[in-house]
Amino acid sequence: MKARRKVVAPVTPRIVQTNPGRRFLQYALLSCAFLLAVWFSYDYGRMRAETDAEVPVAQSGDAERDVTGLEQERDTLRQQVAELQQSIKQARQDLKAAQTRIQSLQQAESSARESAETPTTPAMATEPEPIPVSALAPVAETTASQSTDNTLALENLYVEATDSENRFRIGFSVMQNSDRSSRVTGTIWIAVNGFVDGEPRRLSFKKLSPDRRSYVKMGFDLQQDVIEDVVLPEDFHPKNVLIEAKPYGDTYTGTSVKFDWDTNG
Repeated sequence: MKARRKVVAPVTPRIVQTNPGRRFLQYALLSCAFLLAVWFSYDYGRMRAETDAEVPVAQSGDAERDVTGLEQERDTLRQQVAELQQSIKQARQDLKAAQTRIQSLQQAESSARESAETPTTPAMATEPEPIPVSALAPVAETTASQSTDNTLALENLYVEATDSENRFRIGFSVMQNSDRSSRVTGTIWIAVNGFVDGEPRRLSFKKLSPDRRSYVKMGFDLQQDVIEDVVLPEDFHPKNVLIEAKPYGDTYTGTSVKFDWDTNG
């Protein structure tokens, strides 16, 4: 039996006819939407421009205030730096003046020491020198010891023995009896006169002092008590002691005393 063939009819595209009025309405709506979009874009851009214009103005004012503050701070720092530099300059000047003053005082002290170490009397010589026998006479000599002016006084002089055979102790007091209130400073020189093998000999304090000092430092307001040990050579026979007080400056006048070597009190 012959099969029946099915015939399919061809599909024809449907053509929709558009109403012209409806199409015009669509165009009108699209145009309105486009105009509204353009309007909103313009308005937003204008508002944005105004906002952006206002912000820099405010920021500019703040920036100006910041710059003004920084300038004031800079001026303050400059003033402080100038003041510090002036203080440093003044401090350097004061230091230089102080150093000059110290050098002057040191030079004056050195000159005074050199003057004190070169006394005018032979008793103060560093090296012992022979002296006439008459100078060793057992006669105590005082130079204005009881004066009430600005001349210094030497009192309470004595010599005593110690436990050591050749070691002795010399004591005395130096004082000022004037009305002056300034402090007395200077040097005290000690020498012992005697004999070595029958020959007169003078030994300075530097030769007799255990620590080989040349003199005793003097410094007091009213009175200074001095006690010093001396060690005599074995072949030396003491006769008397000579003491001289030499003050620094011209305020006080020095004095000297010679007294017998007597350990019996």
